[in-house]
Amino acid sequence: MSGLEESSVAVPKELLKDLYQGLVKVEEVLATLEELIDSEGLQRIHRAEGEYRRGQYTAAEGSCGVKKLVE
Repeated sequence: MSGLEESSVAVPKELLKDLYQGLVKVEEVLATLEELIDSEGLQRIHRAEGEYRRGQYTAAEGSCGVKKLVE
């Protein structure tokens, strides 16, 4: 054996939940920054903002609602 012992550490579920939620937020920010850096993405955002202001959008509740809109 290399002198390293196998061990484990107990981590509270609430801490894991908080860490996961924080990671999700960071991923959302990175995805937004990536979209803003891309000129085509920025154009899509501007088009979508105009459509939103004109009321030209459809709201979906959850992934099932999105699936129905796509079909």
